Amino acid sequence: MIKKNSIITVILIISSVINAQDISVYLKQVSENNPEILAYKKLLEARRYEAKTGLAPSDPYISFGHMPGKGASTGTKKIWSVSQSFSFPTKYLIQNRISRSNILLAELEFDQVKLMTLLDAEITMFDLIFNEKRLEVLNDRKKDYDNLHAAWEKMIKYGEASVLDYNKISMELSSLNLLIIRTKSENTALRNRLLFVNGNTSSLPEKIDYPLVDEPDPEILISEKTAYHPAFIIPEKEYYLVSEEAKLSKTGSLPEFQIGYGSESTPGETYSGPVAGLSIPLWSNSNRVKMASAMVDHSAAMRDAELLRLKSEVLNEYLNMKAIKKSMMEISDILVTIENKKYLDIALINGEISLTTYFSDIAVMYQIEDRYIELENEYNKSLALLLDYKILE
Repeated sequence: MIKKNSIITVILIISSVINAQDISVYLKQVSENNPEILAYKKLLEARRYEAKTGLAPSDPYISFGHMPGKGASTGTKKIWSVSQSFSFPTKYLIQNRISRSNILLAELEFDQVKLMTLLDAEITMFDLIFNEKRLEVLNDRKKDYDNLHAAWEKMIKYGEASVLDYNKISMELSSLNLLIIRTKSENTALRNRLLFVNGNTSSLPEKIDYPLVDEPDPEILISEKTAYHPAFIIPEKEYYLVSEEAKLSKTGSLPEFQIGYGSESTPGETYSGPVAGLSIPLWSNSNRVKMASAMVDHSAAMRDAELLRLKSEVLNEYLNMKAIKKSMMEISDILVTIENKKYLDIALINGEISLTTYFSDIAVMYQIEDRYIELENEYNKSLALLLDYKILE
């Protein structure tokens, strides 16, 4: 009497999906059109220019003087000079290394923002996939409930069923319809969010499924993340930058040179020629080297702590992923044993069980199916977190 499409087939088997779009295609659109990423690109450009500012020697200094004499026989004295200051070449070499490091750090921070934006888009896509699967299962259940509702309505006409049972079926169907409406509303909100994230450049596919991804080896995973993930690279680059700044602070103890050309003239006399000067730092660099050295030690400690935290998070997420997979397999075994619901339907039709018992038993089956869909979503999200660095490839 009650036809039931195999929900387990929908849940356990990845079917070929009509008009399916690879998630990587969508993420490419996000990478190129996301408003936040585009804004950070402008910031990156500004930071590149900022890093290249102040690398050249200080500007030339030009002075001019016009000093009329006070005596009757005194003429006007005129003086002018042009001078240029230079630091030791070591300072300029270190400044250029710091500039390149600042640009590299800005690029890594941009990559980190881009990665987090793409990962958030991927996770949102997974939530949409979860809701679509859930909606498909709910629609299958609605067909069963509609058939059950129609059958009881017919039985009431012939006096073969009670109104109380019919009302119970109506209430269950009403609750299911409300859940379907709510799920559809959530899907609309998710699709609108996904469209905003990719800059409203194209419409989203009607059907899409989780990507097929191989589970990573934890040691290889940490090794690759250390080499390619911006969050793992940034602490090391920050430490290198602080080390270079410490070296730059030491150049403050070196003298600066000044060369130029000057002229002084009075009526009948003119003096001109090159001039040179030397600035000897005695107090201006006091304690700066010690402070810079302490900052290097602090940066090294912070780098080690951050890398340890990141590696610990990866291992914890890996264990979480394996635990979710184990739960999925356990529920999968249970689903196989309860796949055929027709025995419950037959028992209900034959009056072997009450409608209350029927709904109680079927609710347990539905809870198990729902839990599997939830775990499937959590599993794919966990894999996405572990393999997030591959998004930038």
